[in-house]
Amino acid sequence: MFDTIKEIKKKQKKPSGIFTSFLFRPAGHIIVYFSYKLSLSPNVVSFLSIVFCFAGVVILYIYPENYNFILLAAALWWIGAIFDAADGDLARFTDNFSPIGGWLDSFLDRVKEFMIFGLIGYLMYKKYDSEIYLLAGFLAVFINVMSGYVSDTKKLFIEKRTPELTRNIFNKNYSFGLVDTRDFFILLSLILNEFRIALVVSITVFSLALMFQLYRFVKKYSKATSPES
Repeated sequence: MFDTIKEIKKKQKKPSGIFTSFLFRPAGHIIVYFSYKLSLSPNVVSFLSIVFCFAGVVILYIYPENYNFILLAAALWWIGAIFDAADGDLARFTDNFSPIGGWLDSFLDRVKEFMIFGLIGYLMYKKYDSEIYLLAGFLAVFINVMSGYVSDTKKLFIEKRTPELTRNIFNKNYSFGLVDTRDFFILLSLILNEFRIALVVSITVFSLALMFQLYRFVKKYSKATSPES
């Protein structure tokens, strides 16, 4: 088992998101091992990720004032994030890549963003009776979805995908990524029972990340190539 997990770790994506590396990927390697033994495809692992996240969202919707259930929702979201990290590692370990698999992984990430930020905005609206939180939830969804869209579509132009927020800020193994940073602040918001943290971070930090992505993308690819005379 341990030798197989070492091989799984060797084939994982590098640089890896800093939060993925410490919060999700270690347990994800175990998920990859058992998924491999059970002959599960990466797409099945992706589907299990959305199932756990959806279960967490449902519990949070039903029991938004009960801290024990909020922690349960956080645990389910964490497990979902582990499976989300595991699907790509399983694909790399088994060399089982497919266009539909990459599309499904990205699509489910966008679904998660709609679910969690829409719900958090709604719950904060009910708690504080202020429509500003509905707007904040909408903006958080929009910014996260657009950031993911830019990251995904730029792969049409760039063969090697670079980290979304920073490039090798620590060393060649770690970076800040959009999805794992999103999941970290969602978990932090739930554990601290202060849902506004995820909204504020999404509206501020992720909006800056989106502008940086667009600036770098446009700067690199907006120059038209003039034909040789």
